[in-house]
Amino acid sequence: MGAFVMKSQTSFTSAQQKKGGFYWWLLWIALAIGTFIFSAVVWTWLITNFFGEIKGTPLTILWASAVFGSWLLTMIPVIRAKERYWNRLSQDDETNVTWWIGWMALTIASFFASVGFWTWFLAKNGGNVQNTATAQKWVFAVFGTWMVALVPLIVTMYQKVDRAYEKARLRREASEANAEKRAKIAYLDPSKRTLQDPLVQKLKRIPPTLKRGKQAGHLVTAVLKDGRKFENIFVVNQSEVLGIYGHDKLPFEINQIADLEPVEKFPAFIEENWLRLDGKN
Repeated sequence: MGAFVMKSQTSFTSAQQKKGGFYWWLLWIALAIGTFIFSAVVWTWLITNFFGEIKGTPLTILWASAVFGSWLLTMIPVIRAKERYWNRLSQDDETNVTWWIGWMALTIASFFASVGFWTWFLAKNGGNVQNTATAQKWVFAVFGTWMVALVPLIVTMYQKVDRAYEKARLRREASEANAEKRAKIAYLDPSKRTLQDPLVQKLKRIPPTLKRGKQAGHLVTAVLKDGRKFENIFVVNQSEVLGIYGHDKLPFEINQIADLEPVEKFPAFIEENWLRLDGKN
């Protein structure tokens, strides 16, 4: 019977109240800005105390990498906490995020290790990173070493991403397969599935089995004029037969119905066993 019936077999509930709000988002933005400022202040103090004034290519690169790297590592768990709060992550998503956090941490750590080693090595051998020639060597050495160190990290991450995409593909295919299990569809002109007035008046006096806003639905058993009974007929708006359960086609004419017996509540239905008569899925 589509969304109206199958998603509401016992009762309709109001939409879940949205999480967050203006002050929640303001706090989150303030946290993001605050952590960046804190990272900049800490690294400026550290680099100034260890290497002196931040100037020249090596120290500028070191400062920018340290500030943005540590800020990113700080924000990753914050973003993850936000997604958990919104309940957007599945178990697989949680695992993938954990891998991504670890990969980012190792990527940034390997850069810091390369910077620290080559700064120490050149200084030990009499080089001054403030000197243009030494600075060029420093840049090539640091980034060259870092690129080599990144190769196994990139290969590992690629394999992990490939597995994640494969799992996502399988989930999507499974979801599409489940989506195909919908109610059977037939089209019957509204005039041929409208109840006669006495039956309409009877349903108006009976509380609906389901109710959503101004829409109301009755699950009934149809008693025909020849005495036969057909269970699980769904009627909307007290007048229109929308579907029948357990049949591939409507086994009677609507004008053959002599009486309707209401059903108190929905049993456990399988959606694909419904035959919907308005031609809609």
